[in-house]
Amino acid sequence: MHVHFEQNNSTRCDCTVQCLSWMGKVPDGIPDADCWKLNRAEYYMEGWLASGNASAVVGVTFTTSHCRKYDAPTRSNFNLRGHRSEVVLVRWNEPYQKLATCDAHGIIFVWIKHEGRWSIELINDRNSKVTDFAWSHDGRMALICYWDGFVLVGSVAGQRYWSSMLNLDNASITCGVWSPDDQKDADCATLKTPHEALHSPMTIRYF
Repeated sequence: MHVHFEQNNSTRCDCTVQCLSWMGKVPDGIPDADCWKLNRAEYYMEGWLASGNASAVVGVTFTTSHCRKYDAPTRSNFNLRGHRSEVVLVRWNEPYQKLATCDAHGIIFVWIKHEGRWSIELINDRNSKVTDFAWSHDGRMALICYWDGFVLVGSVAGQRYWSSMLNLDNASITCGVWSPDDQKDADCATLKTPHEALHSPMTIRYF
């Protein structure tokens, strides 16, 4: 995999990278359905790499597997600004070509690219630390896990489908994942105290 760099000093990042996420590139035309139908044979040859850093900036960079000849986009590097604390999670929604980012304060932005520019489409701020964020395989739903035990499932358009506050008895949700058919999600919880977490089994719940 090769990364295309622009000859521009503003594309440099002199801070710690906290997270990475990669997404395959799709044609620039409008999809026939409400989401992209990806051609797997060509899909993984080019794409976009998103990074979140300690300076509250999200970087989006064009990447390619073509070693000799390829058509680079008009602009291949973007710096997305809006967060006010370090960015700890970046997650691409490949079918809908959207990007979710989350900072240390639990503020989530959903970005969308339109006419060559990235802009914030949705904002979610529950004033609680986010431990994990996962898009469903079809891109239609998002799973958000919070440190205090709150779990939220919403649509790609921002509608809330389901939420629950889990009683975990001094434990915290650390991650979440969708089932292959996107009908269920599994959340993993561990004890909040590091010493207890090392000597206690983790708990997995399915919903």
